[in-house]
Amino acid sequence: MIEASEFRIESIAVPAAIAPVAASPFTLSLRVSNVSNSASIAHVSNVEYLRWIDRICELHGESFGLSRATLLAAGRMWFVSRHEIDYQRESFAGDHLACATWISAAGKTTIQRETAIWNHDSQLSICRATSRWVLIELATRKPLRICESELQLLQPLTRR
Repeated sequence: MIEASEFRIESIAVPAAIAPVAASPFTLSLRVSNVSNSASIAHVSNVEYLRWIDRICELHGESFGLSRATLLAAGRMWFVSRHEIDYQRESFAGDHLACATWISAAGKTTIQRETAIWNHDSQLSICRATSRWVLIELATRKPLRICESELQLLQPLTRR
């Protein structure tokens, strides 16, 4: 098991009711802290879910050698072009959450990433997200073709 700040990277079975996922999604667990709460209501802020989704993506990339530092050194980076988040239930400080992410589709320059977050104890879905990421060449700020070796690491469910 690898510790990654508030996340704990571990193998977790994704409940079938949560999401149809890839054969082996990248999974983590998370213990919600008080810092995650909204300023006005004692539940997790929607901004915190977005931060978690971004961090889960980053940890997934690091797990197969495509860290942000490695990409930056190569003069390229993944940029988000779209996030769609469906908030299904609240979560609160102290909750034990489970998270999974996988690549559902890949095109020439883009990937579509799915993320599911659920309550580890009750097995109820907390939120689902679909994000589109574009590989960008930093020198030109233009989309860059994803190489075949990286597509094999990403293991998209479909290719466009």
